[in-house]
Amino acid sequence: MEENQEQQQEQQQELQNETVSKEQYDSVIAELEEVKAKLPKELTEEEKAIQQKQQELFDKEIHLTLKENGLEQFKDIIKVSNSDELKDTIKKLNKIVNNIKIEVGYVPEDHKQVTAYEQAKQKGDTKGMIKSLFGFN
Repeated sequence: MEENQEQQQEQQQELQNETVSKEQYDSVIAELEEVKAKLPKELTEEEKAIQQKQQELFDKEIHLTLKENGLEQFKDIIKVSNSDELKDTIKKLNKIVNNIKIEVGYVPEDHKQVTAYEQAKQKGDTKGMIKSLFGFN
């Protein structure tokens, strides 16, 4: 019997050691709820489908905007996350493309404006050549 009583006392002591106060329990529960709130929530299939549709619409908007501005060659390069970024990127690309067009554009080298002196010289008109030199034309 004595052994039995000792075992009961040991069990009670263990229970007392495992017991926590109400305040400690409440603080642990509050902390657990706070951590659960920070965890990312699992999306339902419906929410996943909606997000996919929204992404598809935004991709179409990007494609159409690039097409409107004649920049559809850049569709694989453009990676934007919202409309404001898209507008800024379009402006920058347009500026770059226009600068390239200007640099690559046709610039005639031998095309000079014919002066009155040269016209008179071609005709063999010496009086016209002298007049053009002194600005009497």
